[in-house]
Amino acid sequence: MPLVKATETDSHGHFDFGVLETGHYTLIVDDEGWGHSNWFDVEIESLTQKTVSVTIDISPHFPDCKGGHEFIVNTK
Repeated sequence: MPLVKATETDSHGHFDFGVLETGHYTLIVDDEGWGHSNWFDVEIESLTQKTVSVTIDISPHFPDCKGGHEFIVNTK
């Protein structure tokens, strides 16, 4: 699978890939402190109305959506 984009988190754990084309992506979250990676399937779909960003909690350890990482897709 070819690498499309890579980024690192800021001091708050947020990261931004910028504008992405619609399609299916595999998001890999890797932290040297964990000693392993987590993989997430992400589907980017076109929206009927313009959106500045979409935030998705991708934390496998916090099912109540607290304390997870944010995946932000900018559409501008």
